[in-house]
Amino acid sequence: MAGFKSIVGGELHGYSEMLADARAEAMNRMVDDAKKLNADAVINVRFTTSQIMAGAAEMLAYGTAVKLRKL
Repeated sequence: MAGFKSIVGGELHGYSEMLADARAEAMNRMVDDAKKLNADAVINVRFTTSQIMAGAAEMLAYGTAVKLRKL
């Protein structure tokens, strides 16, 4: 069915949900890593995806962990 939808168009709801879950997991891992560094925030957050093999992809979240200080 997914192949047919790719030809005629339309959203693949299961795939969209899987990507949303992957995005949330990537964000959670990035935040956890920033907490381990005692960061106060993560700035310039980006998401990227890439196909690692047929039928499999990866979702990456990255940014710069920062420590705030008073002037």
